[in-house]
Amino acid sequence: MKRSLLFVSLLTGTLLLNSCGKQEETPKLYDRLGKTEGIAKIVDGLIANVGAECGTPNSLLFRTHEALLESTKPGSTDPNRLQRLRNHFIDQVGEATGGPLTYKGQSMLSAHTGMAITHAEFAVWRTQLEASLNSNGVSEADKAELYLIIDKMHNDVVGH
Repeated sequence: MKRSLLFVSLLTGTLLLNSCGKQEETPKLYDRLGKTEGIAKIVDGLIANVGAECGTPNSLLFRTHEALLESTKPGSTDPNRLQRLRNHFIDQVGEATGGPLTYKGQSMLSAHTGMAITHAEFAVWRTQLEASLNSNGVSEADKAELYLIIDKMHNDVVGH
């Protein structure tokens, strides 16, 4: 009888400790960014920021983004180019941040080979991303986590 009581007490104590010790999982960055809808807002903000930056005198991004901007104008040979880029970027960020999206575009190296993107151009683009993250209320911790993902692409984007 004492053994049964001791066994029940130990089992109950173990179950209580295990249930108290469980911590909730931190949501994935994908969820914290607002899932697909939130990521789309960030990407749309980035595209708007880059477009505005390209309109400034001596824009560093104009050279590399002129064709994308031209694709949105009437008479363009590929009016859906910017929309495809937008959708690829949403998928890429969605996948890289732990979401269910799947990026099906080219590798960053393939996509940027021949563009000769400079470190300065990448830095300006990243600044426009930060402005979009700020305007969408992304926390400093989440921005830092996203920058780790984005900055891993730097060597595949710059200098090719």
